[in-house]
Amino acid sequence: MNDMREDISTILDPAKIKNAHLASSPYVLRKAFKADPTIRRLIENGEKVISLIAEETKKGERLNEITLSAFAFIVESVKPEVAAEIFGDLFREFVKKPGPYFVHFAAHAIRSGLKLPVKTLEIVYSREELIETQNKLP
Repeated sequence: MNDMREDISTILDPAKIKNAHLASSPYVLRKAFKADPTIRRLIENGEKVISLIAEETKKGERLNEITLSAFAFIVESVKPEVAAEIFGDLFREFVKKPGPYFVHFAAHAIRSGLKLPVKTLEIVYSREELIETQNKLP
């Protein structure tokens, strides 16, 4: 558990996510996440990491958008069914004023968990798709 906490702490600093700073789109950032050893380790821990991610998102601290995107990527990779519960409130906030990454990663994770259609390569969702996702949140 301590190793997972250390890995979560690493992700809290997006500069420590290998190649994340090179991302020009959610697609490129997703590739960086897939290649990052810290994120891969967290995914390999399976469902045990979910509670740590939920804990970090509930602290009320303003997390970096790349960090939030990494969390959504991990949740979607491990157990997408819980994405709406973990990211629902943050997602609603970001839909109002979307940034370049998190709203799309969260939409992808939430849509996967709710069994809505997802985009397989370029995970950029239109305004209408973001609102549809928001409207499906419990």
